[in-house]
Amino acid sequence: MKDVIALTNRFYIEMSRKVLSEKEYDVLQKLLIEKMTLQEVAAIYGVTGERVRQIYAKTYKKVKSVTQLLAEIDDYKHKLEQLKYDFKCETQQIKKGETQQIKKRKNKIETDLQKKLYKSHFPFSKRMNSMMEVLDIHTIGQLCEIPLTDFHRFKGFQKQCKKELIAFIEFESIENLFEGFSVWKTQPIQ
Repeated sequence: MKDVIALTNRFYIEMSRKVLSEKEYDVLQKLLIEKMTLQEVAAIYGVTGERVRQIYAKTYKKVKSVTQLLAEIDDYKHKLEQLKYDFKCETQQIKKGETQQIKKRKNKIETDLQKKLYKSHFPFSKRMNSMMEVLDIHTIGQLCEIPLTDFHRFKGFQKQCKKELIAFIEFESIENLFEGFSVWKTQPIQ
């Protein structure tokens, strides 16, 4: 088990070498790989054990943020590859004269726009149902016509309503019908 921990420590240290200063790298190396105590490392640098602990804590946060960033990059690379693959498939279909999939998408969007809100299996709250009635919104198409930022201006549209609207849009998989949805859903209501 200790070998696995040592290998993991060495991996993270080497992976983060480019973002660490020489001193930070050396402190991590001495503490995690060479298994020196805080006092031994402090004696080498002529500082207190507490200062070495602070350097270690700061460095640990750097290493952790770098690994999280690398994980996000890997995730985005995967999404990019999927998009490239999807685009390639669509391009091949268009080249072959098979535009059926594109027509199906257009028909699906048109169908989605005509879909009545009450026919959705999404459990709207009474407040949200009332708000939709007051705004005279009965179909997804009518809902899409209202810019998302305008919902914040409606009386009674608070955090719970926003969460519910986000959940509905994601439940119906109609995010693409709302311009700026991914940004809007992360912004707080003011």
